[in-house]
Amino acid sequence: MNPLQFIPIDSVLYGIHDMANVKKSSLIDMIMVQVISITLGAFLMIAFNANEMKQTELTYSMAILFTSLLLTGAVYRRLSDRG
Repeated sequence: MNPLQFIPIDSVLYGIHDMANVKKSSLIDMIMVQVISITLGAFLMIAFNANEMKQTELTYSMAILFTSLLLTGAVYRRLSDRG
């Protein structure tokens, strides 16, 4: 008995093909969710812990917040250009 006999190879190949052919809109949406979560996390960290942070920690947190805001603008620009 061959163990590969029970695996539906064409179904597995169709599944791999569907997973590899992700539309660009869903990729941009996933990137946008990650960028927004970084922005929100950095903002909340600064808002609630700024008085307890050292100067270098606060500087890094503000740099992360600024960078994530720039990335958010870039992703929104890409979405608006595409229509």
